[in-house]
Amino acid sequence: MKKLTPRKKNGLKKTTKSASRRSPSSRRATAAVIELVPAKLKLSSILVPIDFSAESKKALRYAVPFAEQFGAKLTLLHVVEPVATPDFVTFPLMMENDRIVATCRAKLATVARQQKLDPKLVEKTLVRLGQPFHEITEAARTLKVDVIVISTHGYTGLKHALMGSTAERVVRHAPCPVLVVREKEKEFI
Repeated sequence: MKKLTPRKKNGLKKTTKSASRRSPSSRRATAAVIELVPAKLKLSSILVPIDFSAESKKALRYAVPFAEQFGAKLTLLHVVEPVATPDFVTFPLMMENDRIVATCRAKLATVARQQKLDPKLVEKTLVRLGQPFHEITEAARTLKVDVIVISTHGYTGLKHALMGSTAERVVRHAPCPVLVVREKEKEFI
């Protein structure tokens, strides 16, 4: 009978067969088993910016397994960019902003229902007014999130030059790691 011997490499404990010759079917059946050691990553809070596009919903689909695997809570964030107006119209616009914020909160709740999110998984839904990249990074900083999961629309050329990339700016200014989910890429969830 072949003896199994444990080996440690890079903090992971591997168990391999000590015999050097095995048949191909034997190799598949007795592939190296990696025993999980206590998790080195501790995620407790994940920020997911949502702009209600298909791409941002895809980022949410990536964030959910992370939250489930690490026992983390999700914070869904939508940022409304204010419209520049003359100063004398400020008060009526503030009233309008309240309606916009309420509408966006309702839309975030709808997205959570459509994605069939466990209500226990979602810690907060926030709506902020301002520049998206600034509000996302400030929310990450004030909420002390562990990771941001954000989508990119994949704009190139003139569209990218005119609109800029919120995801790119978030990566540059974020106080924590950022997982950028591309519009088209190899799926891993």
